[in-house]
Amino acid sequence: MSQGNFYYCIKTGLSKIGEIYAYADKVNVGADGSLRMIRDDGLPLMIIPSGNWDCIYAASMLDGAAVSVEHWEGEYISDIDKS
Repeated sequence: MSQGNFYYCIKTGLSKIGEIYAYADKVNVGADGSLRMIRDDGLPLMIIPSGNWDCIYAASMLDGAAVSVEHWEGEYISDIDKS
């Protein structure tokens, strides 16, 4: 069973780290606002209900960064306490 050919990062409060990384062939937003990760044969791999996701982007398998963005100041979040 294929998990999908493309790798995505979904920004969501459903994860302790604020992100879920997932494979899918297709991604769409349902009429109800849900985010749907789908295989080529139509099988849903994951559906996140409306209001539970903020954004999605194609992610690098090396570091999870957005592959279509060269610079995204402020996107990197460090656990280092700067106080």
